[in-house]
Amino acid sequence: MMKRRAAIRLGLAGLLAGSLALAAPVSASAFWPGTVIKVAYNDVLNLRKWPGSSSRIIGIAGPGQRVSLTGRCKDIKTNQSFQIDGPQSAKQKYAWMKRANVWCQVMTDSAGLGWARGSFIWPE
Repeated sequence: MMKRRAAIRLGLAGLLAGSLALAAPVSASAFWPGTVIKVAYNDVLNLRKWPGSSSRIIGIAGPGQRVSLTGRCKDIKTNQSFQIDGPQSAKQKYAWMKRANVWCQVMTDSAGLGWARGSFIWPE
């Protein structure tokens, strides 16, 4: 009888945990695709640890390479962070990303999470 009650409790606990997980808000993927642009065929885009050209290089991306964008960008001159996500067109997003001093957070398989100049990434 004790084993049966314990099994029922465990089953109910699992069912409750599952229903709570379903009730929690579901967020969309934090990444969307982008492509490296405006980089010569024999050059690379440096991916850096932090936004800024003096930050340590943690990886590279070649012309036409796909990267994942987090949507987080930062103007390093004004120190303002902003999100480039939502229903805007790629052209509207890129208009924000290509402004002077703007760096955007990207992820690649080889470098992991890093920062690149926004003007070199076309958001899909």
